[in-house]
Amino acid sequence: MKYKNTAIIVEGGGLRGAYSGGILDVLADKEIKFGGAAGTSAGATHLCSFLSGQIGRNFRVDTIHSKSSKYMSFRNLLFTGDYFAFDYCYKQIPYKIDPFEFEKFTEVCKDTDFRVCITDVETGLAEYPRITDYRNEDDMNYIRASASLPILSKMVEIHGKKYLDGGIADSIPFEPMLQNGFERAVVILTRPLGYRKKISKALPLVKFVFRHYPKLVEAVATRHIRYNQSLDKLAKLEAEGKVFIFRPSRLIKISDIESNKKKIARLYELGKEDAHNKMSELLKFLEG
Repeated sequence: MKYKNTAIIVEGGGLRGAYSGGILDVLADKEIKFGGAAGTSAGATHLCSFLSGQIGRNFRVDTIHSKSSKYMSFRNLLFTGDYFAFDYCYKQIPYKIDPFEFEKFTEVCKDTDFRVCITDVETGLAEYPRITDYRNEDDMNYIRASASLPILSKMVEIHGKKYLDGGIADSIPFEPMLQNGFERAVVILTRPLGYRKKISKALPLVKFVFRHYPKLVEAVATRHIRYNQSLDKLAKLEAEGKVFIFRPSRLIKISDIESNKKKIARLYELGKEDAHNKMSELLKFLEG
């Protein structure tokens, strides 16, 4: 069933996105589809496999393919400037190792408004380009930019503009979708209820590395304020019946660049468990 007036929104969070992968796999298995989709960072990459209809693909990437040092390592960072290797993550995996269903993705995106959130390095502001074809170099680079963590990734240049991780400017991109005509949203968060973001511990390093980009530094310095404001807005919208929220029902401590595959697998299974437990509530929301 496709709910054309509802958008699905997926927060980022690096390997915490395994939780989102579990929920998305259950939604795909139930053939629940949406008129719009928006994701930031890992949320954007996980939505790609959801829209291509490839159940289990995100789990394989997070727990099997990520074991390779070619996927993520400080060696990559030292020699290429990217902790997550560009060629391995965006070329070898989707084209050779775990083939991506490009045709299916493109067909679905013809009538699904899929947006990824990216941060303009010069302005510190969010942009939300529409993605329709992963094989298109610009689209692939927008997806890559959305997940390019500051310090751990090189800036991604597209048409003369430089971009980094969308989470800097907008970690939970629900507002642009609601402003663009969607009546409701299903939001997947990767932090438990009660979580409040604090100022980044990496801010001093960010100030030094990006000293020539003051707007980006300002965006990093104030990110926690905007994030917590988003949580407050979501709580209000949830009370009004305009938003349905998935969030981890229990805490599994995990980092953005987690290497413990058992913890990642547990988080994925928690996502599936939460999705099944809340399925009747979700369907009531979607059909109400």
